[in-house]
Amino acid sequence: EVCRDKYDAVLPLVRLLLHHNKLVPFVTAVAELDLKDTQEANTVFRGNTLATRCVDEMMKIVGRHYLKVTLKPVLDEVSYLAETARRTVSFLMYAVPLIDSHLENLRYYVDKVFREIVRSSISCPTLMCDVFYSLRHLAAKRFPNDPHVQYSAVSSFVFLRFFAVAVVSPHTFHLRPHHPDAQTSRTLTLISKAIQTLGSWGSLTKSKLSSFKETFMCEFFKTFQEDKFTESVKKFLDDVSSTESKEPSGLSEPVHLKEG
Repeated sequence: EVCRDKYDAVLPLVRLLLHHNKLVPFVTAVAELDLKDTQEANTVFRGNTLATRCVDEMMKIVGRHYLKVTLKPVLDEVSYLAETARRTVSFLMYAVPLIDSHLENLRYYVDKVFREIVRSSISCPTLMCDVFYSLRHLAAKRFPNDPHVQYSAVSSFVFLRFFAVAVVSPHTFHLRPHHPDAQTSRTLTLISKAIQTLGSWGSLTKSKLSSFKETFMCEFFKTFQEDKFTESVKKFLDDVSSTESKEPSGLSEPVHLKEG
């Protein structure tokens, strides 16, 4: 309430709390305040509040190496194939009707990125898991009659605000050396949209499919209406919102809190 622009306070606040190992209780407190003003379960942690901005900044700082080991290899492959086969993927820039080979290319990209994400839980930093654990239980407590809210509370961060953003803007997370060209950017945008939709807890309903501006994406997503995708997301969200100890994952890179 003191700062007009929350961003001015969020970044130094998150770094300070990280340094003193106090971030989890702080995020828990402000998230609980946030939930008191949330009236519908489907809007949990969807706005730009102090709680959501703090978690965003925490993920950017703590999860940088996690993104690198999970997404960089597949994003390198997507960029390489897009750059060496521009004619093949030119449809992505103009969104013309897709032929079978184009659909297969897109499905291959989406399926590979999705698989890399859902099997990466062992690499998720402990701090992120602790925050997700807290958010999950706060949401379930606030909306006890909604069995899905405990998952959507986590997926709204780890899929929508973390992985999907990194896919569409890999250069901002140091996953690619420069901004992608227009055609590659279009490819990454469609993959990101797909990951957001797959990461949303629950089945791919008609209402979700109708949210796509591109008609061909609605048809494309019908191929993902299988229980195995929903179950994979559920298991992943269970794993990354658990406080059970994980095996060492080699992610002990020092966190850069201050320059100079």
